[in-house]
Amino acid sequence: MFWPLLRSRASIFMLHRFRAPEIGVEGHDPQILRAALEALRRERFEIVPLRTLFEDFAAGRNHARPAVAFTIDDGYLDHATVAAPVFAEFDCPVTTFVTTGFLDSKLWFWWDRIEYVFANTRLVSIGISVGGRNLHYAWRNPPERRAALSDFISVCKALREDQKGEAVDALAHSAEVDIPSNPPLCYAPMTWADLRRCESMTMTFGAHTVTHPILSRSSDAQSRREIAESWNRLSAEAASPVPVWCYPNGQSGDFGDREIRSLTELGFIGAVTGLTGYADARAVRSAESERFRVPRFAYPDSPEEVLLVAGGVERVKQIVRRES
Repeated sequence: MFWPLLRSRASIFMLHRFRAPEIGVEGHDPQILRAALEALRRERFEIVPLRTLFEDFAAGRNHARPAVAFTIDDGYLDHATVAAPVFAEFDCPVTTFVTTGFLDSKLWFWWDRIEYVFANTRLVSIGISVGGRNLHYAWRNPPERRAALSDFISVCKALREDQKGEAVDALAHSAEVDIPSNPPLCYAPMTWADLRRCESMTMTFGAHTVTHPILSRSSDAQSRREIAESWNRLSAEAASPVPVWCYPNGQSGDFGDREIRSLTELGFIGAVTGLTGYADARAVRSAESERFRVPRFAYPDSPEEVLLVAGGVERVKQIVRRES
């Protein structure tokens, strides 16, 4: 362990889907998650609520032992039915960031709609024009189909929000697949009642927009509306909403000063990104904007890797890279 290198740093883990065979969901294995949480408790890491972590950073409070926080993005049904009970078993706080329009059953996520099309088409090749590009996909086996799916999702991530919906509709037309208006159970959201039930365990909730756009590709009005309305909707439904934001996609080009101004004006105490790294208290205190650019680690499905990251091995790698 490299704990002395983590005196002013914490590991925030980012999770998404959880394996639920009964509804056809692949994701993090709950048994492996249990083993990781058990290991963190055994090694006496400080597992802290995300809000507490941000408040400690702001107040200059360091932790006696390496701090760890857990987050989940989006608000799927399996977050409530699978993840919440596992975290509760270990009295482990976790913050789930919900897309409020999803919980209101007004949408299902564009990447899930793409996956649905590729999973349900009877064709073995598709030609489509997207954003001025002519794309052609063909597959002979499941790995090639998954590669086509992954590439099309990557293409859509680079589009404006209005273009993205058009691209998914064009894909469905080319693939001869009708996308249902409501998501199948494997893509379904938790309900607001689920959310309140999870709050009675160890799960808290933060806002993650209304419709999950990449904010930097949205207009000024939409960016502000996505932040404000999602926070207001969550605040109306949750008992103790967490005033920490989570950017959709969360890479460096997906948000900027405009979003940080909105978050500051609306009273948020910080924000997490999809960038990789330790949350650094000194960075947060050195510049006001840094509390809205806090990185996370993608959760590794290995208890051993969780302990290595939380114990500081990635910090050692950062130092070695810097010095070389």
